[in-house]
Amino acid sequence: MNELSERFAFGQNWAHFLNTITEENVNQATERLRKIAGELRGKTFLDVGCGSGIHSLAALRLGASRVVSFDYDPASVAATRQLQIQTGITWKAERGSALDESYLRSLGQFDVVYSWGVLHHTGDMWKALDLVTIPCKHTLVVAIYNDQGWQSRMWRRIKRRYVNSGRTMQKAIEIFTFAALWGGSLAYHTVRLKPSETVRKWREYSKNRGMSPWIDVVDWAGGYPFEVARPQDVIAFYKQRGFALISSTLTRRNGCNEFVFNRS
Repeated sequence: MNELSERFAFGQNWAHFLNTITEENVNQATERLRKIAGELRGKTFLDVGCGSGIHSLAALRLGASRVVSFDYDPASVAATRQLQIQTGITWKAERGSALDESYLRSLGQFDVVYSWGVLHHTGDMWKALDLVTIPCKHTLVVAIYNDQGWQSRMWRRIKRRYVNSGRTMQKAIEIFTFAALWGGSLAYHTVRLKPSETVRKWREYSKNRGMSPWIDVVDWAGGYPFEVARPQDVIAFYKQRGFALISSTLTRRNGCNEFVFNRS
């Protein structure tokens, strides 16, 4: 496994998310997964970097015949198991690394391998992007941070500062991140005398994969290790490995480019 001393406590963040999770969050995550991955009924599903486990749960709700989820962070595995207790639905959830080739081979093959916003946090993104093809029988869903040039380099420095700082500095970085991500929207709608529009967007944010807006702000502030890629490079990378692009959702800003590939 790739041991790094500088690492954001992703699992602790997901544990906080579970304190606020609602049935609406799960329903929205389920609908979002259906749009991304398509029909899952009767298919096997591997959740690489499961976080809170909400998308593993969504896959089961969509009729997946078998779901396995793993995460490098023990606290994320614990969060997933807590979600199982809260919902009364169980599936295999364990600790594992996307950089551990022998572990990935031990899992066997899955119809769908799903890793949304995870592999750029491993510390060796391109290796992880390569190794997740091992258990993929047919469909691979990945989302990777968009390369924004100098902005990405700036955020990498901020994130590294976050994981090496005390709580006071971390709070300051979280406030700065909130202002960077949401301040423009608030200013724009305030000028248009519609500040409530930003409030509405905040409240409806969970429609984006069932996530919490503040949890994502904290995740963005501290999410280190942090790597990025241009979409054309990800597409070419997988083409060389026998995967054809089926669909993509791209962003021109900070955030993830989303790709769905089928093994040719």
